[in-house]
Amino acid sequence: MVGAIACQTFQQVGVLEEFTSFPHFFRALYEHFATAKPWFIYPDVWQALRYWRDRGIELGVLSNFDTRIHTVLPALQLSEFFQSVTISTEIGAAKPDPRVFKAALDKHNCSAETAWHIGDSFREDYEGARAAGLRAIWLKRPS
Repeated sequence: MVGAIACQTFQQVGVLEEFTSFPHFFRALYEHFATAKPWFIYPDVWQALRYWRDRGIELGVLSNFDTRIHTVLPALQLSEFFQSVTISTEIGAAKPDPRVFKAALDKHNCSAETAWHIGDSFREDYEGARAAGLRAIWLKRPS
């Protein structure tokens, strides 16, 4: 079934019946998040990415998102900054599991001790990276 987990979630909160066609709604929502429209890039991100790229620092994306990230990154004009993309659905483990961090490091032939991980989730990004042996920065943005 399309969006089985989403369907269960909407059913549990008692609003599934409000949709004339939940599969149609879910497909549209799923496709929407494969575009640039719902995403926001903070202005300082561009400056940081250019700074690191200009200094030859290899960058990778490590995400618990799914394969749609492969269309989202070019749609947001971010692909040029990253040498790798590692997503949990392709690895079979999600942050904070150390296996996903190791998979990302392997793509760069990089040891955990020499890598940094920057992320916006304290548990998944900061604690996960630290547990995997990386230096970590928790980027806490205002809500």
